[in-house]
Amino acid sequence: MRRNSLRTVTTVAWILAYAASLVPARAADIGRIDETRALRLLNAQSCAHIVAEREAPPRNLLAQAAASPAPSSSPAARPTPISFQLPSTIPTPPAVPTPTPNPSSLGAPVFLVREGETPPPIPRAGHALPTPQPIPTGAPTLAPNQIAILADKVSGNTNLGNPGDATGNVHIFFGQDELVGEHAHYDGIRTITVTGKPYIINHAHDSILNAKKIVFDTIDQTAKLIGGSGESSEGVQHGLVYFRSPDLHTDAKGVGHGTKAFVTTCDNPRAGYHITGKTITYYPGNKIVIADAILWLGAAAVFFLPRIVIPLRQVVNQTQRPSYFPQVGYDQYEGAWVKTQLGFGKNRYYYGYYTLNYYTKVGLGLGYNATFAKKNGRRNGTVAFYEIRDRRSQTSTYNLQAQETENFSQRLRANFGYSYQSAFGPLVNAPPSTSMQIAVAHQGIHAQQNYSFSRSAVGSQSSSDSLAFSDSRQINAQVSNTFNFTQASTQASFSGSNSSNVTGHVTNTTTFNERSYNSTITFDRSYTQQPSGDYKLPEIQIRPNRFFPHFLVPLSAQFYLGEYSEPTNHFATQRADMSFVAGPALYNIYGSTFSATVNVQQYAYGTGDLKAQIQQNLSLTSPIGKHIVNAITYNESNFNGPGSVPFQFLDQFSPLNNKGAQDVLRFFNSNVYTLQLGFSTNFNALAQPVSYQFTSQPSPRSYLQLGGSFVPGIGQGFTPTQVQFSTPFGRGSSLQFSGLLDWKNHARIEDKSIYYSHIIGNCYELRVQYLEPSRSVNVSIDLLAFPSQAATFGIGQNGPILPTSFNAISSL
Repeated sequence: MRRNSLRTVTTVAWILAYAASLVPARAADIGRIDETRALRLLNAQSCAHIVAEREAPPRNLLAQAAASPAPSSSPAARPTPISFQLPSTIPTPPAVPTPTPNPSSLGAPVFLVREGETPPPIPRAGHALPTPQPIPTGAPTLAPNQIAILADKVSGNTNLGNPGDATGNVHIFFGQDELVGEHAHYDGIRTITVTGKPYIINHAHDSILNAKKIVFDTIDQTAKLIGGSGESSEGVQHGLVYFRSPDLHTDAKGVGHGTKAFVTTCDNPRAGYHITGKTITYYPGNKIVIADAILWLGAAAVFFLPRIVIPLRQVVNQTQRPSYFPQVGYDQYEGAWVKTQLGFGKNRYYYGYYTLNYYTKVGLGLGYNATFAKKNGRRNGTVAFYEIRDRRSQTSTYNLQAQETENFSQRLRANFGYSYQSAFGPLVNAPPSTSMQIAVAHQGIHAQQNYSFSRSAVGSQSSSDSLAFSDSRQINAQVSNTFNFTQASTQASFSGSNSSNVTGHVTNTTTFNERSYNSTITFDRSYTQQPSGDYKLPEIQIRPNRFFPHFLVPLSAQFYLGEYSEPTNHFATQRADMSFVAGPALYNIYGSTFSATVNVQQYAYGTGDLKAQIQQNLSLTSPIGKHIVNAITYNESNFNGPGSVPFQFLDQFSPLNNKGAQDVLRFFNSNVYTLQLGFSTNFNALAQPVSYQFTSQPSPRSYLQLGGSFVPGIGQGFTPTQVQFSTPFGRGSSLQFSGLLDWKNHARIEDKSIYYSHIIGNCYELRVQYLEPSRSVNVSIDLLAFPSQAATFGIGQNGPILPTSFNAISSL
């Protein structure tokens, strides 16, 4: 009975709920719902103020919504997520139709009035970002294709079908972009006209488009910029990229299109360079494409290209880094030169660039670099070709490189490679060289096989062929095996003398990984006409994982046992090797650090010979105050037994014991200066050289290094001192120098290398290099925004501080 009563109550409740749904809602309630929707449109927008609910109540931010006509009852009308306040009398809403892709009803913007403090303007590309400001809470992010207008003042009727105006710091939010200006006029249908220094900023890519007037289509979400220009810091290492077009418009994807293009990276294009073209296409965060481009140096037109691509991203793969601005320079052997790269390709499945180099003394060099791939991922490869015609010798040299990867299946793939080189650059005269490689790999679950063939040749002088096979198998969790076979043949012909050799090499390695030890069994043997080295027939190696773990100092051990053969002297015997390492033992003694390590090796042979070796390594590092560190090291080696028997090449020991000590005294003051003195002795009553090195960095852009040695004794003294320094040489200029100071030749500086760079007009970088050893002078000019990186230089790096490469002739 009770259950029947419950069912009756539930049925009555459902009937009442259905009847209530047939009664239309009050207009005032719907209006409040629409206002709440409009408020939610501005969540996460950077121009509003964030106020945490737990700290303060939200500020009064109201949507300016006026009465609008009643929605049509036609079933063709599509409901829109942007709502307006409805009149007090609303007819019964029709059934919801099936959504269609027609975006026309989404074009109506929502006007919002800003109350309170005006937010700061959005920073332009390359400028520092302001401190984040709080925004109102309780407003979600704009839905796709929705548009919101935020301004200090809204006038007129802002509903769909009626014109309206927004004045004062107007921000129009659409997609990921933002349109900013001082005044916006909405025609009530689909167009918003923005004036007052308007611009479009893309927050995702840090770029900006300026114009005198911007006409924005709210339905297509495209913009037409009258007198448009732009600037971007994307992919630029220094400064900005500036571009403009009198007729610039953007599509729904944010791509800009225009005519009568103008592009430069110079703050003052009249003093620097600029590029003009018939059309310009701007892809935010990707590239700028200019058609029918002309390069201008000041007022002079110097270069024409049918298509220029300016990358707006950091490119790592050099095949995707064409230089749209030609490099110019001078080399003593090649003369004045001009180098450029013309990019091609529309997608990542086929792209590359053409190389065009011209040298006044050498001639013309042409190149082609391409990368290709299939969309299904089964094939990809690269091709690089370069030819240069030397007018002095009336000869042509070529370079060719081709590589392809073929993925036959998920487990089988192959690599093919070929190269030919006859152009080696200036001052190099060598016969052409060729090489070819073919490799096939099969990857299974527990096994892997590799097959390879290679051939290389240098002219008609020498050649070599190699065929290899390897098989790796995981037998179980503890046991694995690897087998390798290689057969190689070589031929050589020099000065009428011919030689050849064929070698076969077999190696098999079985590995056992146990909890307490690791063991390896190795068989290694060669089959050759000219034998060399030693064979393992076989060798067993055992490495305990824990060897006396509770001893006073760390201990480790390795044991070798096997039969070894030396085919050159036709000798073979058994050999056992026990190796023990004790240490390192570390101790702190009154602020100093002491370390000690001892190595012991014992050998036994089938011939009955025994010999051993003991090595000791000690070190003591002591800081003296805050600016001095002294480090002393001691090494000693002791041998016992016959050092050169029974093998002729294996386990060869010196018959004499030796020991030595080194002392390094270092004076330093942070990175301002460092003086290092090195002393050594072999305990043989002979004086050893004293080394010295002085390094100083008085400023972030200055660097000095002096290094050499002093040899005591009659007729000795200071060896040539290596001198390197780098220093600013005026505003925007730097000078680097390297040379040898020969004290025995009247302190003459020899082997000088001088490198000078100067920034011109914050637009170009001039590089000049003089090399005394080769008596050559090199000059190049690079764009400061897109440096060629042909020369490398670093302060405080190991090795020489001068550029090691300076626009040498391109091999490919």
